[in-house]
Amino acid sequence: MNYQEAFDKVTQSMPNRRELETVGKMTAIGLATYIVTKKLYDAYVGPLSGVPSTFYAKFFTISKGSWDNPAGTLFKKYLAYTDKYGPVAKLGPSTLLIADKTMIKQVLQQDDLEKGEMYDLFRKNGIDTTFNIRDKDAHKHLRRLISPAFSIKYLNSLETHMHDMLQNLLDKIYSKVGDHPEQGAVVDIWKLWQHLGLDVIGTTAFGQTFDMIKNESHPVPDSIASEMRWSNWIIAHPYLTKILTLGRPIKSSPVITDFMMKTIEARVTSGERRHDILQILLDTKQAEDPNDRFSDIHIITETILFLIAGSETTSNTLGFAVIELLRHPQAMKKLRDEIDTLEFVNPERHIFNHDQLKNLPYLNAVINETLRLDPMAANGIERRAEKDVTLGGTLFVPKGTGITCNAYHVHLNEKYWPNARSFEPERWLPNDTPGSVKPDLDAFYAFSIGSRNCIGKNFALMEMRLALSALIKLFDITAIPDEMEQANDIRHFVTLTVAQNKFNVILRPRRV
Repeated sequence: MNYQEAFDKVTQSMPNRRELETVGKMTAIGLATYIVTKKLYDAYVGPLSGVPSTFYAKFFTISKGSWDNPAGTLFKKYLAYTDKYGPVAKLGPSTLLIADKTMIKQVLQQDDLEKGEMYDLFRKNGIDTTFNIRDKDAHKHLRRLISPAFSIKYLNSLETHMHDMLQNLLDKIYSKVGDHPEQGAVVDIWKLWQHLGLDVIGTTAFGQTFDMIKNESHPVPDSIASEMRWSNWIIAHPYLTKILTLGRPIKSSPVITDFMMKTIEARVTSGERRHDILQILLDTKQAEDPNDRFSDIHIITETILFLIAGSETTSNTLGFAVIELLRHPQAMKKLRDEIDTLEFVNPERHIFNHDQLKNLPYLNAVINETLRLDPMAANGIERRAEKDVTLGGTLFVPKGTGITCNAYHVHLNEKYWPNARSFEPERWLPNDTPGSVKPDLDAFYAFSIGSRNCIGKNFALMEMRLALSALIKLFDITAIPDEMEQANDIRHFVTLTVAQNKFNVILRPRRV
C-alpha cells in the first residue's frame, strides 16, 4: 500500500463534520445535564439542602462584590441575613454562614478547620505568611519561628519604644493646643491613633520610625494604605482578580520592598543587634535546619504583615473606644476615676508603665467591650472543611464546604450578651463587683480562637492600655455633634472603621 492509499484509508475512517457537530452537541448537553442535576441535587437533596437560605443561594454562591453596596457594608448584610435565616444559613450550595457559638468554637478550635480560599488572595510576592498560609502544619512551623517576638518577656523589652512614640503623640497634641489650653484644640484623634500605630510598629518591628506623628505622611505607610484598599477590592472580586493577574502572584509595592531591603541591608552591614522583630526574623538565616531559614523576601513580606495587622487593628480599636466613651459619659468618668488613682513613675514623662495598667479592671473592661461591639473582623472568619464534619452534633457538613463564622452577630446576640448592643464595660468586671455580669467568653472572638488566634494579642493590648490611659489622664475630651453623627456610619474593608476615616474631638489639657 502506497502513501496515498494509506492516507485515503485513514481519512475515510475519520468522522465527518456532521458527526463531529453531533458529538459536540451531545457533549454539551451531557455537561449541561450534569450541572443542572448537580445544582438540583445540592439544592433539594444534598446534605446542606435543609439549611435555610434565599432561593438564589440554593443554586449559586452570593457574591461579596454584589452585596457590598455601598462599599464596606457586607458585614451589615451578614447581620441581616443571620437575623432572617437563623444561626446557620447558606450563602451558596456549599457555603455556610454560622453564628452559633458552639459551632464556631468547633470550627475554629476543636476541629481547627483550615483557612478558607479567601486567604490565598492575601498572598504577596509568592510568599505564605503566618496570616494567609492555609496548610496547618506549615502554619505551625512558621508560628514556632516567629512566636519568640511576641513572648511576654520580649514584649516587655519593647515597652520603652512604645513610650517614645507615645511621647511624640502627646507632644503633637500639646503643640496643637498651643497658647490657648483653656479653649482646647480640634484634633483628629482617629488619624493620630493611626499614626501612633504605624510609628509603634515601625520602631518595635524593625527600628525604623516612619515619623507619621510628626510629619503625617511617609511613602511606605501611604503605599500600604493603597494596598489595603486594593485588598478589599480583591476579596470582593476574586475571579476577576485571577483574570487580571493571569494567575501570577500579587507583588508588594516597590516602594515598600525597596524600603525594607535597605532596612535589612543596613542592619546586617552595621552588625548591630537590636531587640525587635526584624532581628528575630534575621536570626533565622543562621538556623541549622534550612527549612527554618527565612529569605529576604519572606522577611519583607512577613514584616509588612506585622505593619498592617499591628497598626490598623490597634488604632481603629482605640478610635472606637474614644467614640464609645463619649457616647457614655458615665463610663468615661469611671475610667478616669480609676486612672487618676495612679501616679506617673517618670516625672519627666507623663506616661504610665504597663505594669501599672495591665490589671486595671475598668480599663480592661472598656477595651474588651469596645472589641466586642466593634470587632475588627466584622465580615467574619472564613474556614474550609478539609474533611467531613458534623457541626453541633446535628449538621453534617461535607468536605470542601466553605464556612464563614459570623462572629460579629455572636457579639451582638442577646442570647449570649444581655443588652448586647449597649456599651456596658461592667459586664467584664470581676464577678464580685456590683452590677457586673459574667461575660460569655465562648462568644467572644476579638482575637479569634484556636491555633490561628492573633499572635499579636498581647502586643496590641499593651499598646492600647498605654495609649488610652495617657489620653484619659492628661486631656478632657469633648465631643463634636456632627462628628458623633458621622461616626454612626461604619464600614468594613480589611478591618472595621468609620466611613469618613476621621473623627475630630476637642482636647483640653488637664492639670495632673
